[in-house]
Amino acid sequence: MKIVNFLYLSILLLCCQIGFSQTIWQGQYQSYRIIVSGDFDTKKDSLSFSIPELGSECKVALKVAADSVSFKNDMYGYTFKGKYNADKTAVTGVFNNYSIPNASIVLKKQNSIQPLFFAQHPQKPYPYQVIDMTFLGKTTKLTYGGTLTLPQGKKKYPLAILISGTGQHDRNYTFMGRESFTVLADYLARNGIASLRVDDRGFGKTTGDFENATTGDFANDIEEEIAYLKSDKNIDASYIGLIGHSEGGMIASIVSSRNKDVKFMISLSGVGVSGLEMLNLQNTSILKSYNFTDKVVAKQMEMYNIMFKVVYDTKDNESAKPAMEIKLKEWMQQQDSTILKEIHMLDGRDKDFLYRYGKDADRKWYRYTIHYNPENYLPKITIPVFIANGDKDIQVPAIENVNSFKKYLGTKDLTTKIYPGLNHMYQHCTTCMQKEVKELDEVFAPEVLDDISKWILVRYKK
Repeated sequence: MKIVNFLYLSILLLCCQIGFSQTIWQGQYQSYRIIVSGDFDTKKDSLSFSIPELGSECKVALKVAADSVSFKNDMYGYTFKGKYNADKTAVTGVFNNYSIPNASIVLKKQNSIQPLFFAQHPQKPYPYQVIDMTFLGKTTKLTYGGTLTLPQGKKKYPLAILISGTGQHDRNYTFMGRESFTVLADYLARNGIASLRVDDRGFGKTTGDFENATTGDFANDIEEEIAYLKSDKNIDASYIGLIGHSEGGMIASIVSSRNKDVKFMISLSGVGVSGLEMLNLQNTSILKSYNFTDKVVAKQMEMYNIMFKVVYDTKDNESAKPAMEIKLKEWMQQQDSTILKEIHMLDGRDKDFLYRYGKDADRKWYRYTIHYNPENYLPKITIPVFIANGDKDIQVPAIENVNSFKKYLGTKDLTTKIYPGLNHMYQHCTTCMQKEVKELDEVFAPEVLDDISKWILVRYKK
């Protein structure tokens, strides 16, 4: 018991976890929740404080007056000063910290901690059916957990399978609290279009090994989803289509090229070029977004492309690391120290690079992706296709990928659109760098949602 007490006291002194409380004061700034646990009127001089998205938990010193509340933690630099509203159910004020400087927030009185909220997230009651379910894949033998969203009062409808991008995601395609697929499914259902969204392998209710899976395996998962929809007599599966984002667009291309049950395909920032070209385009675009000089970008990409080619040429059952180390050493010996300093490859950083990139390079997923060739799939796709991109997308640059789709797709019904001012996640952006995504309140650009729905409905009516 003494050991337990000692550990408990130590944790309190360092940074306390929020304990159980019926009263929560919660606010939000961008992608961060500001939470104070406890009642401001309890006469306590401190309460538990948390910013879950930053992993911050501690105590804050509290001061309460008749019409105002303030708190601070000097160690972590947290300060807040605010005033009550008329019925004391909210406090409006300014929160300050090096991570969240001078943020205007409203702390609302809650009975429990609430998830991050964005205005586009749908609120109950929904004017459509939402059905959570699990089903077994007959070929993969995996259990899939998903959400089916059906338009209210319709027996016939188009049905879209939503496919997330690179990385392991839940069915809602949640990133920094923003649920892109929840917003998309809501918009589709309100316009008479059903959808299915599913947890990725090894996440939520879906079983399987995500780390050792490839894009080809994820394509097999989509085929299992199609088979399930066709087997359920309560679902209209006569007009199934795929909506894939980023890598999900690549997955949609693979499945659409071989599965005759797919009636339409929408690729949102999907990959239309080869894996090698995609790596070159993506890394060049990201480097340029940091305003490096053309000379630095060119040299960095010269080195990267040598590494990419090494991985591309390595046999599947072999490690690329030994050949990468030899090629990198040869390349560095040909460069002067000024260049190496500018591209951050001095003082042992080449070893760090080899370690980090080597881990990715030997993954089955990476090997599959780098060998992706659109010519193997796109010419076989003859169904209606909608290709979309944001012109500020630095992860899947728009022009090159859209042009490649145009070049190789076999369909006679092709729509392409590059949206001005949109980033990779279909948000209207300002700096349009990757880090800005979490600073934007928008989840999904309304004009894209509208275009998707109208495009599907036109083809369904035909």
